[in-house]
Amino acid sequence: MIKCVNFILERRNNYLTLKILQKKITPSNKSFSVYQNNKPYLDESWHLHQELELIYIIEGEGTCFIGDNVHEFSSGELALIGSNMPHLWRNSDAYHKDINKKAEVIVLHFNEDFLGKDFFEITEMVLIKNLLTKASNGVAFLNEEVRTFVAGEMSKLLTLTGYKSIECMLGILYALASAKDTKEFASNGYTEKIYVKDSQRLEKVYQYVLENLSREIHLEEVANIAHLGVSPFCRFFKKRMHKTFSQFLNEVRVGHACKLLIDNKLSISEVTYSCGYNSQTNFNRQFKKIKGVNPKAFQKMYLNN
Repeated sequence: MIKCVNFILERRNNYLTLKILQKKITPSNKSFSVYQNNKPYLDESWHLHQELELIYIIEGEGTCFIGDNVHEFSSGELALIGSNMPHLWRNSDAYHKDINKKAEVIVLHFNEDFLGKDFFEITEMVLIKNLLTKASNGVAFLNEEVRTFVAGEMSKLLTLTGYKSIECMLGILYALASAKDTKEFASNGYTEKIYVKDSQRLEKVYQYVLENLSREIHLEEVANIAHLGVSPFCRFFKKRMHKTFSQFLNEVRVGHACKLLIDNKLSISEVTYSCGYNSQTNFNRQFKKIKGVNPKAFQKMYLNN
C-alpha cells in the first residue's frame, strides 16, 4: 500500500500533539492515479508521499513551498515533484474569504517503477529516466506550448483506461522529458527526512509568516512559535532550509510583491508597506537581489509583455 504522510495537530490531555495521518493515493489495482480537484482552496498541509506528483494549476494563486523553495504560484503553473519531497500549496487569503473563488487543479500521482522495476532502465527510455531523476528537487515547466499540451493530455487521462491510459501517460512523460525551458525548485543537496517535530515547527513558521506578512516580523517571536530560543532556531532553520530565516522571509515578501506589482492595483510605495517593508530603499535592494531588477523595472517588463 502506498501512503501519503500529513502532519496535523490534535489536543490530548490539554497538550498539543502531532498526529501522522497516512492515506492511500494510488489504488492497488492501478499503476497511477489522476484526478481533478475543484474546491474553495487547496489542501494546505505540509506533506510528502512516495509517489511523484505532476500538478497543473487550472485556476488559482497563492504561495507554494517545495523543499527549501518558496514562490508565488498562479494559473497555468505545471510542476513535477519528486518522491518524498515535502511540499505545500497555499491559496491566497482571497480564496478563504470569497465563496465565488475556486482552486482547480489536475493532479497525477505515480511511482517511478509504475511500469515495472527496470522499464525506465532500457536505452529507449533514457530521456524519461533522466526526467525522473531531475524531479527529485522538483521541476517547473516554463514553456507555454509544453504546459498547454500536458494539461490537455492530463484532462484526457481522466477518462482513459487500459492500454490507452498507459500510452497517454508515456506521452506526457516524454513531453516533459523533452522540454528545454525548466527550472528546479529545491536547491541541490536538499534532503528531507521525516522528522515529525521538525515538520511541525516548519509548518507553524510558514503559517505565521504568511499571516503576518504585512508587518515587521521579529526573530524572537518566530523562534517562540517554534518553541526554541533564538540561536537554536536560527541553527535549526538554516540546517533544514539551507538558508537563513531572514533570506526566507525576504523571498516570501518579494514573491508576494511580484504578485501585487503584476496586479497593478497598488503603487510601488503601497506594495512596499503591504509586504512588510518600512523602507523603500530596503525593499528595492532586497527585490533586486532576488529578482535581478528593481520593482519598477520588473513591473514594466511584465506589463509590456
